[in-house]
Amino acid sequence: MTIAILGAGAMGQLFGARLAAAGNTVTMIDVDADTVAALNTSGITVTTPMSSFTVPVLAAQAQDLTDSVDLVLVFTKGSHTSDALDSIRHVVDERTVGLTLQNGVGNERAIINLLGEDRTLMGMTSFPADRKSLTEIGTVDSGAVILGDAALTESPSELAEQTATLLHSAGLQARSHPDVRVPIWEKLIFNAVMNTIGGATGLTVGDVGRLPETQQWAEEIIRESLTVAGALDIAISEQRIRATLTMAYREHADHLTSMTEDVLQGRDTEVETIGGAILSVAEAHGLPSPVLRMLCDVIRLRTLASKNRRSIG
Repeated sequence: MTIAILGAGAMGQLFGARLAAAGNTVTMIDVDADTVAALNTSGITVTTPMSSFTVPVLAAQAQDLTDSVDLVLVFTKGSHTSDALDSIRHVVDERTVGLTLQNGVGNERAIINLLGEDRTLMGMTSFPADRKSLTEIGTVDSGAVILGDAALTESPSELAEQTATLLHSAGLQARSHPDVRVPIWEKLIFNAVMNTIGGATGLTVGDVGRLPETQQWAEEIIRESLTVAGALDIAISEQRIRATLTMAYREHADHLTSMTEDVLQGRDTEVETIGGAILSVAEAHGLPSPVLRMLCDVIRLRTLASKNRRSIG
């Protein structure tokens, strides 16, 4: 299968390497010329606590692509999704399928606009990925991918099943889900806790789980978010969310979330597709979410301040 990975960051490279190692023709697409050159020269190296492998891949900037692809797998930040998909319109055709495994919700709308609802899949992954260099990714052997139809059909379509099989055969532990909103929103609420508190405070994951102040915020975010999910009639498991948070506090204690890193570096964050997305639904249903709103506002202001300091410097 010919696959385009849109966004050659840590998660994009992890999936690109696994899919290429399984025999698929993979092209990594990124706006950064240095990343593209490094990938073409060195391939992608994936390291886990138990193993390491390197696989060659093709890499290009979008304007340099010529051949159409079977699958577009989107791993850009949510704020870049529409522009990134616009840049590859010339390599999609009537058979191309799009899949987003990005953080947050709403990313599938840009794929639907490009390919149509019947060729758009969405989902989530619990695999971690840390970028150790331009072409080296650290991860672990455990994780999963859960995906489904953007059309929210009563049962997974043949397309969803085939795509899950493709990813599973690449060692990505994938399966389809009849209501993919459930795993997406459970990860969304997890990220709303970890990323908004981390991004607002600069604290590590372990500190977020340890300090009484941040744990109080976490409890309020969970409560507010579950109320919002209930308004959408999504059968969220609070127990699964809490179990994932507990595991993260324990196993990734020294880690800074991606949103925290983005704030510190003055980069655009995913606040609008994570906390901001929950707030949008809350507003539409007249539901108060004061703690989540406050933390999202702090992230926006911290990001603005970081950008201003960098422009002055």
